[in-house]
Amino acid sequence: MTEGKEKKTPENMSLKEKFSKEKDKFMKMDGVTRKIYFRDYYLLPLLLILCVIGAFVWFGRDLFASKKIIYSGATVGFDLSDEGENYLTKGFIKYLGKGYKKNKASVARNVLMKTYEEAKYNDMSMELIFTSQVSVGMYQYAMFTADELEHYENYDFYLDLSDMKAEEKYKDLDYYINPEGHVYGIRLPENVLEKMGCPDMEIYLCFVYLEKPTELNPSFVDYLFFS
Repeated sequence: MTEGKEKKTPENMSLKEKFSKEKDKFMKMDGVTRKIYFRDYYLLPLLLILCVIGAFVWFGRDLFASKKIIYSGATVGFDLSDEGENYLTKGFIKYLGKGYKKNKASVARNVLMKTYEEAKYNDMSMELIFTSQVSVGMYQYAMFTADELEHYENYDFYLDLSDMKAEEKYKDLDYYINPEGHVYGIRLPENVLEKMGCPDMEIYLCFVYLEKPTELNPSFVDYLFFS
């Protein structure tokens, strides 16, 4: 008795076979169905891939300009004024002194484009793009409104600030401590919020956990809270 050929399943298909099968399925659809299918199955992965590529282009552009970005952050759920952006970037580089004149700092303003009150936590694509940016090391810090920090507190990209909290110099700052006891953020004082162009808001500074930690985090805290 002759055995038949093994039936092809998605698990044992080659990448070329999967692509060919998907292409045939796509070509048989009408125009409206194609748009819906692309939106539901391919739009988000495509955006994430473009995001990762954009991260490398973003870093490379400034490396070739001989002004390496040495410190970068993002604001989540709120925007800065132009003066606030300069305060967090050019102002910080100036604070660091002459040894950093050829370097730059950057901040991505309102990376989610809108607040969660407007999005009602449904815009998962923007959330995934932001977390993928964090995972590839685009940011050393992020500033969250209280609502956004509560929403994101279960992610594992935060640097625990327990050691900083234990230091005499920093012990009296207003820290955000999650239910598990991890120290994840520092509330910004009103004078800093005014310089950023967002007074009367509850905003927290959080640092991103990196395998190769930056030495500029304490300097950034000193700049914001003590200069």
